[in-house]
Amino acid sequence: MILRTQTMLALALALGAACSGGEEETAVTFTASATATTTAAATTTTAGLTTSGASTDSEGTSGTSAGTSGGESTSTGATSGVSTTGTTDVEPPVVCGDGKVGGLEACDDGNTDNTDECLDTCVAAACGDGFVQAGVEGCDDANNDNTDDCLDTCAAAECGDGFVQAGAEECDDANDSDADGCLSCVMAKCGDGVVWEGVEACDDGNMVDDDACSNSCAAGSCGDGVVQGGLGEECDDANDVNTDACLDTCKMAKCGDGVVEAGVEACDEGGNNNDNTGPCRTNCTLCDCQGNDVMGKTCADVPGFTCGKLACSGCSYNTSGCKNVPKPNFAGQLGPDFAKDTCWQQCEGYLDNPGGDDVPAAWGNDCVNAAWSRIRIACGASVNQYRYITVEKNVFKDGLAAYPENNLISEAKDQNGVNFSYPGNQIYATGNHPHNGTSWWAGGNGCGETNGNITINNVCSWEASNCFGQNNGGARYLWVYVAPPP
Repeated sequence: MILRTQTMLALALALGAACSGGEEETAVTFTASATATTTAAATTTTAGLTTSGASTDSEGTSGTSAGTSGGESTSTGATSGVSTTGTTDVEPPVVCGDGKVGGLEACDDGNTDNTDECLDTCVAAACGDGFVQAGVEGCDDANNDNTDDCLDTCAAAECGDGFVQAGAEECDDANDSDADGCLSCVMAKCGDGVVWEGVEACDDGNMVDDDACSNSCAAGSCGDGVVQGGLGEECDDANDVNTDACLDTCKMAKCGDGVVEAGVEACDEGGNNNDNTGPCRTNCTLCDCQGNDVMGKTCADVPGFTCGKLACSGCSYNTSGCKNVPKPNFAGQLGPDFAKDTCWQQCEGYLDNPGGDDVPAAWGNDCVNAAWSRIRIACGASVNQYRYITVEKNVFKDGLAAYPENNLISEAKDQNGVNFSYPGNQIYATGNHPHNGTSWWAGGNGCGETNGNITINNVCSWEASNCFGQNNGGARYLWVYVAPPP
């Protein structure tokens, strides 16, 4: 409207100048372009008055004014935007930064500050435009990468935002729980002092392996191979074998714990170990006796004794029945073992075959020591089949008091300890001594294999004839034993 008014004023002035002074009229000519849209200026010269303006129209109309001498003037005007058919309104150009929002501008705050809500391109500030809007955005890196230090929401990356910031975080689970495998954006691990639920049984944050929590974050327990002194363990060999040096309770094996340590202890009855009654002493050695059982031992197994009747007295041997008597000089056929039966020791042994001279005349000469007061005569086919009589006088040493001497035989038994019958309780000997010739034992019957006695060096087929009525017609053994007084 301002431009339109100026144009009209210029036109009026030109018309006025043409009519004044009575001078000759000069025609005013307007030339207008059919395509002109904006008139920037018009120039009119009348009687020395000139009005001028500038036109920005690319297809503007130009005019000239020529003056005449003598005060006459000729004015030629050029006007842009004036049509021969009418007048047209023209809008000013849109300029970003002029403080006015126009055209395609979203905003125009008239400044070049890109940190406010309007950029210097007259575009409204937004996340992702590359400019940090003060008070609204924490950052703006113009990308949608959530693993750098600025999220695509224009918030600065931080632990707990749910995105793993490359090079800065190991994990980010967007919660404040430290028991789920991610704590403060660092991956959970054994030794961080926080128990990872479902993975670790414990986590004490140290590298001490013998406390209640091992270096593998397993709760200390007996059998894990680590000695946890804080749990009262003395040892831990990671096995359930109770006979080695470490019990399955993780206590060191020791005498009195009730478990026999292999290769170290002979027994261990725990609180029942007793030096007086046994069966196990307090030093975990077996008592010599187990109740009334001498455990197969004899007096000869006890220092200072050679034979006798060994007995028990609580945990130890009772040696009151043991004797220290000389051993016979025996080198013949080995017979049954009577050592357990009150100190019997073999002094003679012969194998009697038909004919010959298998039993010498002085056949008991190794049985005459003064320490031996009793003798035992045994005869049989083998050490498993025999009969014997016990004579309560050593007739090899002392001879017989009569011919015969009666009632010297105290027992007559077989290999099973069963009594057998014999003709009589008499012993005969030539010259009342067995070494002098023939002798008869358990009766005076002569040669006769079915007789129940035995006759030595008689005029029979056998030197040990009759053999207490056994092994008729076969070879037989003759054994002699001696013993001290009972």
